[in-house]
Amino acid sequence: MRRRNFLKTAAGAALSVALPGRRHFLSGIEGSGTAERTYRVLGVPLRSGSLYPGNENDAQAYRDAKLVARLQSAGCRVVDEGDVAIPSYLPHHAVPPIRSWPGPRIAWECVRDRVTPILQQSGQIPLLIGCDCSVVVGTAEALQREHASDLHILYIDGDFDDAIPVAEVSHSAASCAVWLLTRESPFCIGPPLRPDQLTVVGWSNPSRSERIQIPSVSLGAIRRSGPRESAREILDGITPSASILVHLDIDVFQKQEFSAAYFPHDQGLTLAEGRELLAVLLKDPRIRLIEISEYATLRDLDQRNINTLVDLLAATFR
Repeated sequence: MRRRNFLKTAAGAALSVALPGRRHFLSGIEGSGTAERTYRVLGVPLRSGSLYPGNENDAQAYRDAKLVARLQSAGCRVVDEGDVAIPSYLPHHAVPPIRSWPGPRIAWECVRDRVTPILQQSGQIPLLIGCDCSVVVGTAEALQREHASDLHILYIDGDFDDAIPVAEVSHSAASCAVWLLTRESPFCIGPPLRPDQLTVVGWSNPSRSERIQIPSVSLGAIRRSGPRESAREILDGITPSASILVHLDIDVFQKQEFSAAYFPHDQGLTLAEGRELLAVLLKDPRIRLIEISEYATLRDLDQRNINTLVDLLAATFR
């Protein structure tokens, strides 16, 4: 079967993948900024874009922690749509410049094709869980198709993720995500974004690229202004007509408070700071897609961290 036909088949199969008994709804609170939203939860059961293979079904931990029920209890409308259908036999290798290539690209195309029908429905917000950071390449392409150039990505991450693919080093696609979004290259699946269409938020490890300056708000800047004021300033800087993609890498939180990130950081937001920041950002009515990346089940065997994360989401989504 040709790859294009296979991807269409996989995307079509994903439309019918849903977990029995998990399609639940609860009306939001009328008059609130998020009352008209329905979150459509999608697991992404592959880490093809990550540096090392590991637990390939991290989305299940969110479900074990009752993400849907807890968001509903907070007043959100939520549907669990199961997992994106992604082939299980994608390559794992360390050949430069991008590890496991073309696995990441195939995964991006599957994600893009799965979320596109949801984005075409008013008030429907894809909520991706269990993914690595490179998934943003696929979700950004889906949003570009629906909203042309009027797209803005809030890239909330402890790193800048703009490593440059070079012949001497095998980088993970996740570490190159921002570079891939903003450059023409054989690895992209869509046209590059302008630098001003991204804002990298919360980083403690600086940019690795000097050629393109991406707007950003560092961890230090957030602490100087305060999380709520920083969030307001970030949103004020985005054009009113934009469609916003929120990318949340949980390594933006400090290791002491949240150790189950794929690459935990000693420096990072406290959970209290993160709650204040997200409580403002996630209320914005321009949000069209949310993805939560880099949670590692294998670092959280007692599920303490995932329960903390789900509590944080329930407190900030409502």
